[in-house]
Amino acid sequence: MAEERIKRKNLWSRLGNIKKQQEWLKAAERLNLIVAGGGGKGSHWAIRNSDYPINDIRSLVATIPANLYKQANQNVFKQLLADGIPEDKIWQALGLL
Repeated sequence: MAEERIKRKNLWSRLGNIKKQQEWLKAAERLNLIVAGGGGKGSHWAIRNSDYPINDIRSLVATIPANLYKQANQNVFKQLLADGIPEDKIWQALGLL
């Protein structure tokens, strides 16, 4: 099923090209979100909204797994959208727009 919230379908299909956790973490920083966690090899990182304290569950926007693939990237993208971040800002942060 196609994702109805996505306007730029040509970019949506390119999310499978994101292979490194670091790409999402840098994009999160460009979006003024907090990057927390990680530290060990193969660990997950959290992207958090600074509107809430870091220990508040409401601050969690997305979890970035160590191993990325198209569906995982699409899920992260949807979580950022659900947090109220405009689609074009996410594409810009990823360097795709």
